[in-house]
Amino acid sequence: RPTPLVTRPVTWGVGDAVAGFLLANACAVVAGAVILAATGQGATPVNQLSLAMVAVLQVPLWIGYLGAPLWAAGRKGHGIVEDFGFRMRWSDIPIGLAVGVATQLLIIPLLYIPIFWLTGDRDISAPARSLTDRATDPTGVVLLILIVVVGAPIIEELFFRGLFLRSVERRLGSRWALVVTSVVFGAIHLELLQFPALALAGLVFGGLAVWSGRLGPSIWAHIGFNGVAVVTLLSNST
Repeated sequence: RPTPLVTRPVTWGVGDAVAGFLLANACAVVAGAVILAATGQGATPVNQLSLAMVAVLQVPLWIGYLGAPLWAAGRKGHGIVEDFGFRMRWSDIPIGLAVGVATQLLIIPLLYIPIFWLTGDRDISAPARSLTDRATDPTGVVLLILIVVVGAPIIEELFFRGLFLRSVERRLGSRWALVVTSVVFGAIHLELLQFPALALAGLVFGGLAVWSGRLGPSIWAHIGFNGVAVVTLLSNST
């Protein structure tokens, strides 16, 4: 008789996601403080740092967000492709971009109609504008696109809709996983007015990941969502 294949059980879970999240942010804080002190910019307000420095400060955080799912799937699972659906089909590009653009241009404005009616505050793009205003030359624009439109969607989707969502899903099911991860995704940006939009975007990205079983659609939706914001703000600043 042929020898049956023995599949290693998947043992990663919520603890790995939480540990990865805490470690990534702790490393980002410590490394950021060291980098700013070493470059003599320790007293410089964050919104006045150059885009090059912003890119450098993203590296420790992204290493943590990338390392956590790689370590969990490599040591406790079957790899990020099988465990977290880190793969793409060509159809994911138009579907994801369409959903991301629609979320940014249609769903978010509808969401904020009652919020603006209650708060009267309409400057929802202020944090993003403070970043795009520093893209004053071609190099700055390229760095901005690499940070916001390329790097963030890939790395954040692998962590939040990969390791984090799938870990919560294994314990609580898809519905609670979508709710929990979207709320956390909105909260980590530390922007109260922007929280509903970011949480809703996280819900949309997570829904695509659960629906397709892949991260391809959510990555491209994230790219479309961020890309519309960057193009709009850059166009308004010129």
